[in-house]
Amino acid sequence: MIQNEFSDYSPLYITDSEREELQEFLLSDDLPEGTMTIDTLEGFFTALIISPVTTHPKAWFPLVWDMSGGGEAAKFESLEQAKRITELLTKMMTSIVVMLTNSPDDYVPLSDTIRYESDEIRDSYNKLWATGFMIGVSHNQAEWEPIFSDETASALLSAISALSVRPDDSVQLPTKKFRAFWEIVPDCVRALNEYWCPVRCSETERVKGMLLGTQSEKVGRNEPCACGSGKKFKKCCGK
Repeated sequence: MIQNEFSDYSPLYITDSEREELQEFLLSDDLPEGTMTIDTLEGFFTALIISPVTTHPKAWFPLVWDMSGGGEAAKFESLEQAKRITELLTKMMTSIVVMLTNSPDDYVPLSDTIRYESDEIRDSYNKLWATGFMIGVSHNQAEWEPIFSDETASALLSAISALSVRPDDSVQLPTKKFRAFWEIVPDCVRALNEYWCPVRCSETERVKGMLLGTQSEKVGRNEPCACGSGKKFKKCCGK
């Protein structure tokens, strides 16, 4: 695997060893059957990050353990373990945010940085990534709806959707076409991120105004920001 890109930033960003730790936990037999794999999770987070709206962790966290939205929850051995896994999930999401914000041209899905035993195994993990991405889109389906009136943008989303696991997966893309579609996934993500950027910026300003108007006196400047970013209020919405 390529060495983590974020070591020069801060301890907030996930390392390769932490990714492996998170992956091992997600594959545990003690978790619900519908728990996301590390690849599904990465696709899911990517869709949430480039989405036109900000999704609070309380909304997406349950889907990590039950992709169907049925409400099954993870059972942790201790409070410390629950905090650790939450920390790793946050770090993974933050890492993708930083990549798409600071170095969007360098963005690639995790599976493209790993050597697999065969191309077929890589394909299976790429399908999981695309499935996670579409779960993230479906989570904010109403907000994504305007994209379907834009022929170019909707084609980008359709390319990712074609790679995902579907309810009736009896009809699959030919291998050659599947891999051709996967090759353009990084470009699709970058283009969709840019497409929704003006909408996200508008929402951020609206939320920031609400926070400044209602919470500036209630939230200490050194306390965690209420937006869920993980930053102190003075370095986030309190600027």
